[in-house]
Amino acid sequence: MSKVKLTMNELFSGIGAQKRGTDLTGVFDCEVVATADIEKDAMVSYAAIHNGLTNEMVKEYSDYPSEEQMRKELMDKNIGFDFKKGTNPIARVSGKKKKKYYLAMIISKNLGDISKIAKLPYADFWTYSFPCQDISIAGKQAGIVQGETRSGLLYEVERLLTR
Repeated sequence: MSKVKLTMNELFSGIGAQKRGTDLTGVFDCEVVATADIEKDAMVSYAAIHNGLTNEMVKEYSDYPSEEQMRKELMDKNIGFDFKKGTNPIARVSGKKKKKYYLAMIISKNLGDISKIAKLPYADFWTYSFPCQDISIAGKQAGIVQGETRSGLLYEVERLLTR
């Protein structure tokens, strides 16, 4: 039995649990067209798990832009942004660490902050695990409030779906 070939956008991708779950069905051969996540270390983990990112790959990759251009691209997508503090530690990262974040973003096709995405590339289906801390019993229970809570980012998925 051949697998069904599909394309997917994986929003709030984290380490790629949705992609992994889809792969584990054994029914689908899914190509991820785009991901969207700002958590820098989750993005690196995603790239390692799903795209084979290694320290050797970071060292051998030869198509890096300038340090300033890498910083700009990462910061424009809010990769690593800390919304509680209103700062982005990516601004202070340099060298190999910045290259690792940059390459992880590129090979995982990470578009970054969902609120900054105007339109997603076409895909057969989308998956998302939006931030649930604000509705979790273990969280602050602040609710799904558009523009105010992390869980309110669910409205960004709706915005993109209705375009």
